[in-house]
Amino acid sequence: MLELRSLCKKFQTSTGNGRMALNNVTLSLQPNDFVTIIGSNGAGKSTLLNVIAGVFPADSGQIVIDGEDVTSLPEHRRASLMGRVFQDPMQGTAGSMSIEENMAMAYKRGMRRGLSKGVSVKHRDFFREKLATLGLGLEDRLQEPVKLLSGGQRQALALLMATLSRPKLLLLDEHTAALDPRTAQEIQELTNEIAGRGNLAVLMVTHNLRLALSVGTRTIMMHEGEIVLDVSDPERSEMTVSDLLKRFHDARGEQLSDDRILLEV
Repeated sequence: MLELRSLCKKFQTSTGNGRMALNNVTLSLQPNDFVTIIGSNGAGKSTLLNVIAGVFPADSGQIVIDGEDVTSLPEHRRASLMGRVFQDPMQGTAGSMSIEENMAMAYKRGMRRGLSKGVSVKHRDFFREKLATLGLGLEDRLQEPVKLLSGGQRQALALLMATLSRPKLLLLDEHTAALDPRTAQEIQELTNEIAGRGNLAVLMVTHNLRLALSVGTRTIMMHEGEIVLDVSDPERSEMTVSDLLKRFHDARGEQLSDDRILLEV
């Protein structure tokens, strides 16, 4: 479903030297694969999602989604194939627009847009039905501006919007990190539920090592632009965080030293 073949991306630093953000990354996902991505700051996690989404062009390599080579396609041409949820709840939705207007934009992602009426009765009923599955009462607030929602409500809406047009791939970039622990857990449970419903593949970046091992079906660790570990169930289901850190040490000959990721241990 998703094939990354020898993907490379290099950024120029302020000193004029190049930094390899992605170094020969090869990865394969099937429908219903749920892969968590971990690694220290600068490991290449967000860059990987940005290159897949078309925000940054790949310097070399190939990106294939559902059999289609999208490597040279601009971001908007890939939009119908994937959904994305960001760390900041404000980033995935337009605060000045209503809930139903946001959903209408998401529903039409990747489609040709004409001058037809913004939200039809048929679409409104469809949006209300989808919102009801969140259990937040948003189906009764369709015409309220999104800016009136809490961070958790807004992130739940962003998650629903990301999968509204039935994409093949869902990209989650630390989408629970900015939320309080209880809300983060609720959004993660919603994520698991939505991922289980559709025939889609999921890539989820997280700094929380325990979470990375407890959700999804597979965990990869990135370091200096490379995938250094790739473990799947059932082996992964028996691993502890200590096991994971030891595997990293054995693979790289060094200790993981990122303060943020170690605070989550």
